[in-house]
Amino acid sequence: MCPIDNPGWENNSRVRENFVPEPLPLEALYYKYSIERSHADNVARNALELFDLLAPVHGLDEKYRQLMEIAALVHDTGVSTDLEKHHKAGRDILFRHPPAELPERLRPVVAWTAFLHRKKAGEDKLEKLRKTSFAEMPEEIQDIALKVAALLRLADALDYSRLESRLGSSRFGKKVVVFKIKGPGAAIDAERMAKKGDLWDLLFDTKLEFSPESKK
Repeated sequence: MCPIDNPGWENNSRVRENFVPEPLPLEALYYKYSIERSHADNVARNALELFDLLAPVHGLDEKYRQLMEIAALVHDTGVSTDLEKHHKAGRDILFRHPPAELPERLRPVVAWTAFLHRKKAGEDKLEKLRKTSFAEMPEEIQDIALKVAALLRLADALDYSRLESRLGSSRFGKKVVVFKIKGPGAAIDAERMAKKGDLWDLLFDTKLEFSPESKK
């Protein structure tokens, strides 16, 4: 058993200190953990579009665009291991086997974004997060991880129906961005995006609104 799989790993500093990750290329991760490529690719596409459109708000440097893409591609790494708790399984797998394409300092980010992409992300979850090894990362990396996770949650929600929903038009107002969602699953996915925008709302004072594009 890998140390990171041991119960209580998060609270065991001795195990964490002795743990040595074994990076894997993305293609190896896809194969080893049977990642659903169509969903991963859709979420990555959505994530990059959101990253670009919302850049004036999130403020992440362009150099983190690849990190955004890779985080999206591997966010469901834990599904084949533990579907019900795949956010936790994915976190642990990605600590053990981070994507080799990322620089070492950014590799923990994808583990935490996999963990944060699922379930509610309110103040209580962030408070619990601050009691884990997440809080041991440099503050800059913590900030990047939370912002990437906020975008990932929205990108994942946009493919919730698996009906190829896409971002349509967007309109920037004062402290609000209004998105139209297009596609046969637009109503489902727009509603899901509003729900998964909870982490975004905690981090930014610019509100995001989503609605299906009207049919002409």
